[in-house]
Amino acid sequence: MYTWPLADDVDEAALEALLFPAQEKPQRYVPPDCFQIHQELKRKGVTLQLLWAEYVARYETQAYRYSRFCALYRQWREKQKRSMRQLYKAGEKAFIDYCGPTVEVIDRHSGEIRHAQVFVGVLGASSYTFAEATWTQSLPDWIVSAKQSALLHFFDRRVPG
Repeated sequence: MYTWPLADDVDEAALEALLFPAQEKPQRYVPPDCFQIHQELKRKGVTLQLLWAEYVARYETQAYRYSRFCALYRQWREKQKRSMRQLYKAGEKAFIDYCGPTVEVIDRHSGEIRHAQVFVGVLGASSYTFAEATWTQSLPDWIVSAKQSALLHFFDRRVPG
């Protein structure tokens, strides 16, 4: 604290800083927590739009718009040097299984809604993809889908029919 008269070592710049302290501008927008967003996106059913809605509910007028929110997350994600690139020789591997979520199928005559399982097959080298809906994940449905996927034909293997 200074008293009047000022000491001889207080120059004009120090006096100005004392009388008119620099005010930090309040940050208009609260930046999103990109690491937390990244972790949340790993959970089933979580989308960027859902996370943005939660962010807006929390920060209201200090929240970025959706496009900027996504751009900030995308910029953060691109800076992360994580990668697990796997290279496959053509015809070496195929990946087949049912994916997690089901799809609704509506009978156009009766209006009945049924849930179908989605079978997916992918060739490792080319990412050639096959998808088919079946009513169950039973072994007979799985075998039929695997045969129909034609993935096995790329390996020149014959499946007994």
